[in-house]
Amino acid sequence: MKLLRTLALVIAMIFCAASFSMAAGWDSCKGCHKEGNKPAPSKETLLKKFKTAHDFIKAAKAEKNPMMNSFKKDEQLNAAAKDLGLK
Repeated sequence: MKLLRTLALVIAMIFCAASFSMAAGWDSCKGCHKEGNKPAPSKETLLKKFKTAHDFIKAAKAEKNPMMNSFKKDEQLNAAAKDLGLK
């Protein structure tokens, strides 16, 4: 059962990455970063955790989750940080 849930999560992550990889800014993030932190931490959680754009971008680039691989471009992360209101 755990394997099935893991497989479903991986499929969902691939879908999110494929669906939102072309969008810029927070629009490319909000498909997975939802309330309830499923499958990723919500916008509110990210804003509590990261006070500056630099910290947010650094953490996003260091993220080991393979789903984030499509979202590590500077232009995407800078736009997302700006949309989140991080300076």
